[in-house]
Amino acid sequence: ITIGSTTNGKRMSKNADARLQYGDLPSYKDEEEYYNDESNDNDNHQEDDGGNNLDEYIYQIESQRYNRIMTPSTITSGTDLRIYPFPRRFPACKDLDESKLLHEDTTFIIVDKPPMLPTQPDASNYFENCPGCVATNMGPFYNIKGNIIERPLLCHRVDSCVGGCVVLSKDENGQAVFAKLQRERKVKKVYKAVTKGVVPLGMHVHWMWGETTRRGRDGGPPCQLVSHEVPLNRKKAKNWTRCILEVVQCVPIKVDPENEYGYDPGTEEQHYESTIRLVTGRKHQVRAMLASLGTPIICDTLYEPIAGFTLDMLNSGGEQAMLMDMAIEKCRTPQQPIGLQAHAILFGGIKAKAGVPWWGDSSGK
Repeated sequence: ITIGSTTNGKRMSKNADARLQYGDLPSYKDEEEYYNDESNDNDNHQEDDGGNNLDEYIYQIESQRYNRIMTPSTITSGTDLRIYPFPRRFPACKDLDESKLLHEDTTFIIVDKPPMLPTQPDASNYFENCPGCVATNMGPFYNIKGNIIERPLLCHRVDSCVGGCVVLSKDENGQAVFAKLQRERKVKKVYKAVTKGVVPLGMHVHWMWGETTRRGRDGGPPCQLVSHEVPLNRKKAKNWTRCILEVVQCVPIKVDPENEYGYDPGTEEQHYESTIRLVTGRKHQVRAMLASLGTPIICDTLYEPIAGFTLDMLNSGGEQAMLMDMAIEKCRTPQQPIGLQAHAILFGGIKAKAGVPWWGDSSGK
């Protein structure tokens, strides 16, 4: 169980009066018993002490920023706690073992992350993610001074439903170096993507509305929508984020029908594997751009419904905008791996390449 707390911007006091006791929390055998407990029924808690209704109270709690409590701590009376009696679990953690270690030196670690494992900790689970599983399954690791590092630091993100190369650092200096190389576009990334349509070769430049790429944003669809039209002038371009990738190759392949994730490629549908060089690294960039071209990545339930749609159509209004709104409502976070792999990475003289993706190699073996 992970616990988050907030003190409305103030740090927790070491001399606080109230101490959280795990024995004060009711114990439940399973999730069903927890939600069947009448004391957890929303009908019994329509109003809080301040007279606000439950919805307002939940909104207030969700709007607050929480600090994760990692050690036994003393907290002040009245502190709001967010407790997860049934945290999300990620079984793929066990697959990130020593066989997935691609590179290690005195500063960096590169691993071949399996799909369906988050790179960052989930709110309810601090341990089953890329840094946590690397530390548990592959450690111990030593820094340049010969000291054991408790947990490596993440240098960049890869979507949970995507497998492939992930870079971690043994210290904050390595993180800073990698971030600088990314800003200077000296980190080269290659992706492999599988679609049911032919992806046009060459350089593609699209635009994302800047507000949707901002960290920690609230509201709006979970998918990223792109525009194919260039902003009219520099002033308007400030509101947009440029996305660039190059499709180097697109070849027909046979997807392994006995793949471990149960994807059925069918007997009549042709699949294509594209090799993509990422120039900029935006949230969901490859997924969003390929979907906007009408060639969504297989199994990507977040972008398949909006294949062929762009922000330009939404701005035009009328029937197209209505159809796009209906399509967005069908977008869902993938619950299985999608046909995308962070295939290779090159930076500072370091090279790493991931193993064969779940759909097989380019010949379908």
